[in-house]
Amino acid sequence: MNRERFLASTQAEWHRFVDTGEVDDSLVRPEVAQSWQRCRVLGIDPRAPKLPVMLDARRLAAVREDNRVLMETALPFMRFLKTAVQGTGFILVLTERSGVVLDVFGDEHILAMARENNYVPGCSRAEEVAGTNAISLALIQKRPIQLTGAEHWNVRHHLWTCASAPVFSPEGMLLGTVTLSGETIHAHRHTLGMVISAAEAIHERLRERETAEEKHGIDVMLASVLGSVSEAIITIDAAGIVTNINPAACKALAVEPGEAAGKPLPRLFPAHPELAGLLPLERDCPTFEVTAERPAGRAHFVITPYVMLAGEAATGAILALRERREFLNEVRGLSGLNAVFNFEDIVGQSPALLRQIELARVAARQSTRILILGETGTGKELFAQSIHNCSQRRHGPFVALNCAAIPRELMEAEIFGYRGGAFTGARKGGQVGKLELADGGTLFLDEINQMPLDLQSKLLRALQEGVVTRLGDSKPIRVDVRVIAAANEDLYAKSQAGEFRQDLYYRLSVVELALPPLRERTEDIALIARHLLAKLGEKTGQRALALSPAAVELLRGYPWPGNVRELENILEMGAIMADGRTIETEHLAYRMRTAAPPPAARPLPPRERAQTMGAIELDMIRSAIEGCNGNVGEAARRLGLSRSTLYRRMQQHGIVKAVTAR
Repeated sequence: MNRERFLASTQAEWHRFVDTGEVDDSLVRPEVAQSWQRCRVLGIDPRAPKLPVMLDARRLAAVREDNRVLMETALPFMRFLKTAVQGTGFILVLTERSGVVLDVFGDEHILAMARENNYVPGCSRAEEVAGTNAISLALIQKRPIQLTGAEHWNVRHHLWTCASAPVFSPEGMLLGTVTLSGETIHAHRHTLGMVISAAEAIHERLRERETAEEKHGIDVMLASVLGSVSEAIITIDAAGIVTNINPAACKALAVEPGEAAGKPLPRLFPAHPELAGLLPLERDCPTFEVTAERPAGRAHFVITPYVMLAGEAATGAILALRERREFLNEVRGLSGLNAVFNFEDIVGQSPALLRQIELARVAARQSTRILILGETGTGKELFAQSIHNCSQRRHGPFVALNCAAIPRELMEAEIFGYRGGAFTGARKGGQVGKLELADGGTLFLDEINQMPLDLQSKLLRALQEGVVTRLGDSKPIRVDVRVIAAANEDLYAKSQAGEFRQDLYYRLSVVELALPPLRERTEDIALIARHLLAKLGEKTGQRALALSPAAVELLRGYPWPGNVRELENILEMGAIMADGRTIETEHLAYRMRTAAPPPAARPLPPRERAQTMGAIELDMIRSAIEGCNGNVGEAARRLGLSRSTLYRRMQQHGIVKAVTAR
């Protein structure tokens, strides 16, 4: 159907509906016909004169203020459309959600025509006021629509063609309409497409504006939060540009906020151009170290990155900045790098021990290096911790490293640390060495006699210069560490034989402590044994464990190759065998295979001594089986033996078990 026929048929149907209330649905669109029906029910006069302006200037100003965001967002697009339709006889209209006209743009001659119909800001184009029109139908149906000629309810509007599209908020709420209105003779099918594009553009700009406002709000909140925390924080975007730097970070780096915000991250750390490619990072990123030049000199920092993700994409990162020493102190606290023993915890009254304690107390108050010599189990670490806790470094870390417990190829990395990627298998973020961890405190190197010669020279240099260079790195790090070394061999003899560097020996042994073995402290054995049993009772929750006089004499006559550590193990086994009773010799001798008789006792010949030990073992096995009601498995567990070993020894002693093993 061409335009003329359409206009004519619509006009005829309008007259028929107004006169009779009937309409041909094949000639009038359903949405238009339904609107006519509503207008008829409402009693709206289709031939009414021009409609009054609904709002005065004051009320219109209030409505405009309520819709200020919509108007500000739509204004650029309305001006663009005005330019696009200039000279075409169309006006551009913006309404709010109820149909009140907020603004009108267009050529003067068509604006004058609109004013004749009071189609001006403040008027209402709601259906219940103006009858069927494009604006009201777009609001009701929430979709774009174009009405031409007699499709309008009011006869005064039959000279108009109007294309209207609803505008929605980012959340989908109806905000108003954008409308192009002109004379019917200028109706064009592209008009509707123009208002649809404008409405969609306004919606998109509203979404961008809301996103920008949310981001601004987040930035303000983030700046407020970052400004209130004591930790140094830097935030960067996906391009590595600094978006925020809080006062604590400015103070740490000695910069002003304006010197950092909006600048690439490497601007803060010129020695690390690789930071330009910091993103993308993995979700769980290791800490890494950086240096920064400050007026007071070079500073070392540790950065812990926290990646910000949107889905799978990194949108930026939060960088927690801490000075290296502060970071290491935190690591030490979490790792339990502290000394717990004091000189008061050393049990003994022998003159040889007391002399070493007094010498250690004097040396502890100095910053001198100390070498502790003694057999395994004589308490070398106990002395080292006591020295640390008696020194001016007691508030610093105490880091212990047993040189015999680390493979040769890993020892250098353990002591000096390494940079990420320094060797195959190295951690991505590198590792702090024990010398760095002990900065400000004490490093205890136990069994230093097991340290390789080539590593000894590197340790000597670090002690002389007070600096550490990690493996794979070229930047020295200054450390302040007191080294206490210990050895279970004659280190002087090893140095003379070329098995230990002499210069390192003399560097370490400014003060040398020689801890006496337990066999040379027989007067202390009973005292130490009771102390250990008291601790064992506290740990197991048992009543105070006691030793019989004969058991004490047996302990005093034993050579103790494992010293106090061996004594502790034998007493714990004896307590298990005694099962809450007084510990007797038969409860101890099972583990004391080379036990010597008490000093007052007559020495036994080898054969008789072997028979005596056999009798003790026989009594222990019988006692264990009887105490377990014949359960061989339980008896074996009590004796610390496997079931097969217990069966073999039962056969050796001719023991026939009467109860089946369970």
